[in-house]
Formats: sequence, structure tokens, C-alpha cells
Amino acid sequence: MTEEEKELILGYLDDRLSASQFGSLQTLLRENKDARSFLLDLGTIDTKLDDFSLSVDQENKASRLISFSWREYAWSASACLLILFLCSSGYFLFSEPKIATIQSCEDAAWESDLPTTPGSELIPGTLKLRTGLASIELRSGVSFVLEGPAEVELISAMKTRLVAGMVMVEVPEQAIGFVLETPDGYAIDYGTSFAVVVDPIKNVSSFEVIDGEIGVHHPVSGSEVRLVDNQTISIEKGIVSPMKEGEGEKKIPASAEIKRVFAGRNSTSIIRNDQRDLYLSNDVLLVKSTDILPSFDRRALLEFDISDVDPTQYKKIRLSLNLVPANGLRSHLPEENIFAVYGIKQPWGEGLLWAEAPQIEQAEKLGTFSIPRSKQFGNYGIENDALKKFVQSGHGKLLIVRETFETSPSGMIHAFANHNHPYYAPPVLEFY
Repeated sequence: MTEEEKELILGYLDDRLSASQFGSLQTLLRENKDARSFLLDLGTIDTKLDDFSLSVDQENKASRLISFSWREYAWSASACLLILFLCSSGYFLFSEPKIATIQSCEDAAWESDLPTTPGSELIPGTLKLRTGLASIELRSGVSFVLEGPAEVELISAMKTRLVAGMVMVEVPEQAIGFVLETPDGYAIDYGTSFAVVVDPIKNVSSFEVIDGEIGVHHPVSGSEVRLVDNQTISIEKGIVSPMKEGEGEKKIPASAEIKRVFAGRNSTSIIRNDQRDLYLSNDVLLVKSTDILPSFDRRALLEFDISDVDPTQYKKIRLSLNLVPANGLRSHLPEENIFAVYGIKQPWGEGLLWAEAPQIEQAEKLGTFSIPRSKQFGNYGIENDALKKFVQSGHGKLLIVRETFETSPSGMIHAFANHNHPYYAPPVLEFY
């Protein structure tokens, strides 16, 4: 075995492997008999240490525990034998290491495949926070507050990558050396608290030390800039720009301006049987498709007043909707539910009947998004050239249709917050 391969195994025991390193470990154990034997040897060491501890008094035992590292306290021999057997049979007990925990959320709306409820333990992966605040603690003791909208990639307990948005980081003494990457550079911590802002539209990464010291590295030049209390620099298009002392609140540049237009009061749902009073509500937009009882199909119509905004001045336009709980059985839906967004041009009035509403045949399909049946909350929508072109042509009316059907009667109805919802924002067009 090479030293690199040994370090890979020891890194797993130290709980410091990245997702890619973990995949390499799986391959190594599958293909390398010596690697599996190395695990067994670690278990043998542990067994001998346990036998030795029985023959010394408590004080000596405490001293011995201090003198050996965690690497020497590997798994027991019996566990290693079991792993050896499973490895040779093509099976593995390993699971990706848990590297972080969500501590708390404040009005958070997520778009993420990782768990997002407080208390959830996280493996390496990407978190997208659409709105609100989220506090996350890494296994190294590093804690950070993510401010939505933001996107962060959890790499290991000692490395994180901020893709977009703002994060406030607190690094304890035992985690000195923590690395926070951005698309434009990275910061190495030397025991401090600091803030980082990434503006992906302007290609700017800004670093500010609140207390302590960090080193900001520019990968292109290979240079490092040391920052201490209240100092700030930014990296814009590959150029490092130290901020001048005394610029105060201007030291961290604001994110790109986002113009938001919320769906108006004319946004509504329709139901095929036209029993609006029984099956529709003003505070939610309901969407459902079924070929079992099609009279209960529902669609949502959105109307945005874009008269006060010039859509042609923006590079991107996003439709964003907040999913909220509704009636029906989630188990009676496909595991993944597909929704289509159509652009429509016909107006509508109050008390809209199905036959009078804009139809799919008269609409322009702009895109799709999907929602797992397990989800009852979250932020969903589309952002693409078709939506941008439609809105930039001066149109602000959209139709939401669920393309997937329920698999059995009484499948869940999907609901999105409307303008009357007491807790969540209505649909919004975001211009940036």
C-alpha cells in the first residue's frame, strides 16, 4: 500500500474525508486486499490496547488514553473482520461521513437535496437557501450563519465553498486552518470570525474580518493577503482590491439589485367541476391532475403587474413559488411530480369557470420544475431563457399545471401560497 492509500483509510477514521475521497476509499477497499488487511491490523491494535488496560490502574489508564491518537483507537477486531468479509463479498458498511448539523432556521425556504430541518445531520453536498437565515455547525466546531438567497457546498468538516450569497463564520481555536472557498479565491482562518459575500453576477468575492485574522488567497497569482480586525478586500474579475480604512459599512458591497414583483390579487385557481366555494381557497393556489376523477383537476393562474419594471434591463428572470401543505395522500402520487409553466395572454375575471379560463392549447410552454412527493414545504420555480423572453415581451400572466397524475384516488393536491396566505409570500417574479 502507498502512503496516500493509508492516509485515505486513516482520514476516514478521523472523519475528515471529502465526498470525492470517500468514493476513492470505496474503490480502494473493493480492489485492494492490502487495504482491507490494513483495517484488520488497526482492529488488532485496538484489541491489544484494551487487554493492556485491564492490567493497569485507573491513573495509568488515563495516561495511556492521552498518549495514543484516535488513529490507534480504530475499530475492534471483530468489526474489522466483519468489514473484511463484507468487502470481499462486494458489500460495504461505510456510509458517507456526517460533517455538519443544521442548528436553527429562521423563515428559511430551501431548494436542496440535503435535509433542511433543524437538527438534521448533513453529509457532503450542496445547500440552496432561497430566503431566511440558517445556522449550521461543522463537526470541526466551525459555525456559520447563511443568509438567503445563498448557495453553499459542504465539502468536509474543515472546508466549505460559498457559491453565492453571504455567510458569517465563527471559527474556534481547535479549527484554526478552516478553509472557505469562493469562485474567485479562498480564505484560510487563523482563529477568527469573518464575513464573506459572493456576487456571482458581478463575479465579486468580498472578505471582511470581524475579529481575529484570515489569509485571503488569489489562486491566479498565488498571492496571500493577511487581514485583521475590520479589514476587508474584494476579488473582482481576478483583481484583488484592498478596501481603504474608514469606509465603514461600504466595505462589504451589496449584492446585485433584485427587483421583485409579487402576484396580484387576480391570481387564482380553477377547478374542472366549477365548485369553487367547496374546493378552492383565496390564500392558496391549488394544482392537481388526475385521470381517475378528472372533474377535480385544478390549475393555478398567476398575474404579475410589470408596468413599473423594464424587464429588458435585466439579465435573468425567475419565477418563484412557496409550497405549503394541502389535503390528500402523498403516497398516492408518483415519487417525483412534474409541473409545467405556461405563458398566457388572455385576461380573466373573478369567479372564473374552467371553460372560460385560458387553456393549454392557447398558451406557450415556458418550462417545468419538479417536486418530490415527500416535500410539503420549499421554494420552487423556473429560470430560463423562455421565461425571460416571454416576460421581456411585456407579458405577466402564467398558468401552472401538474403534468403527473395521481396513482390512486385522493392523491395530494399541491398548494402554493397566494397573496392572502398568513405565513408565506405569494408567487414572485425576480428580476436581476
